[in-house]
Amino acid sequence: MREEDIRPQDLMLENQRLREEDAKNITKYKNEFVLVPCPACESNNYEFMFEKEDFSFVMCKDCETCFINPRPTIEKLAEFYENSKCLKHWKKFFSLTEHSRRKNIFEPRAERVIYLCKKYNVSNNVLADIGAGFGTFCEEIKKFNYFRRIIAIEPSKDLADACKRKGMDVIEKPIEKTDLEEVDVITNFELIEHLFHPKDFVISCARALSKNGLFILTTPNIKGFDLLTLGKLSTNIAGPNHMNYFHTTSLSNLLQKCGFDIIETLTPGKLDAELVRKKVLNKEFSIDNQPFLKYILIDEWERLGDSFQHFLSDHGLSSHLWIVARKK
Repeated sequence: MREEDIRPQDLMLENQRLREEDAKNITKYKNEFVLVPCPACESNNYEFMFEKEDFSFVMCKDCETCFINPRPTIEKLAEFYENSKCLKHWKKFFSLTEHSRRKNIFEPRAERVIYLCKKYNVSNNVLADIGAGFGTFCEEIKKFNYFRRIIAIEPSKDLADACKRKGMDVIEKPIEKTDLEEVDVITNFELIEHLFHPKDFVISCARALSKNGLFILTTPNIKGFDLLTLGKLSTNIAGPNHMNYFHTTSLSNLLQKCGFDIIETLTPGKLDAELVRKKVLNKEFSIDNQPFLKYILIDEWERLGDSFQHFLSDHGLSSHLWIVARKK
């Protein structure tokens, strides 16, 4: 997989322009932003890292989680998601790239979830996918005929309606406001980084799961190669869409505090090296003083690029993080 397969440049540029416009609209209310403790360990011991598009990013001195602080209130975030031009464009973006995304993202994602469920001998009665979006993952997981019931949890009306049109079992509210119980597997992909209160979300998922139920989530890994290398230059670092940047240890600690045992962590990313290489080629990031990176990413890219990416993925160094946890 290459970035162009899932994020065509013309669509990405337009989406980025709209996201920057959205960001300007919400930072007009910066005097109303609120301070929060670390979303992973709840420490108030943090230091300023950098500012990007008028959002301040800090790092927890205790667990090294990165997060936006101060941040928009829950009410302002709700308004943002309701009116965001970037998110409206994303629906068009997704429809134009759905075939490629299904092949490169959702099919492998469903295969990995089924593999993990079998590996850890989880019950196959109910799977709930939180933040189901257009329902593509639910469609793919359904093809395996493994779970007796699949629930799409999607609070956005437009996206919930899209899931309903596909004949899915839909709950149109956040997990925090449901009365779900005895769910065997909860999945959520690229969601926790968006949330104002990640801990409340994790506790709600623990409540909904049955004993020994499986919790599978993905999120950007702030200690992964492209995020660690590019820092604020990464297009992934963007407020207010992404507010929390965990890493393997900090997110694992949060889950353990909320009633989970961590049973597996993975970083199966495929784009870290390419993302940094593109920034270098576009002269947005210099590696003139980093001869090793220049050798790998530029001079010997055709020979070493794929192997380097596999090395990052295999050793927990990719910015695409999976955590598999079991309810205690």
